Amino acid sequence: MEKLHYDYAVGLSTPYWIQEVRLKGKLYWSFQTPISLPFIGIGLVSGILIFLLIVNPLIFILKEVPFIPVALCTVVPWKIGKLYVEYEPDGKKLHHYLYGSLRYLKDFGWDSRAIYGQQRRKEVEQKIVFEKTRL
Repeated sequence: MEKLHYDYAVGLSTPYWIQEVRLKGKLYWSFQTPISLPFIGIGLVSGILIFLLIVNPLIFILKEVPFIPVALCTVVPWKIGKLYVEYEPDGKKLHHYLYGSLRYLKDFGWDSRAIYGQQRRKEVEQKIVFEKTRL
């Protein structure tokens, strides 16, 4: 009988989910449904960036309408995190898709050298002179 080996790739590619936040046995926070760790990470990073780049410089304008900074720092990062976790273009995770798109742009969009013999080479401009010959 042939021995079957377990494929660990399935288990390693699944996201890490969080439902309870506990420290030293004490429950600090509990979510109704489990939330993936990348969702929390991307949400926090985008929230901090929005606060530092948009809300902080425009605080004198935004203090007239108090709900806009709250919406910018909570709703927008929530949507960005949800988009990052749930949207899979071409069946890939979003960061793999963006990395591949940027590599494609770098290799084929911005590099105008010709590919010859599986290498990038500059085209040498040679002046071609046609001479008239008598036969």
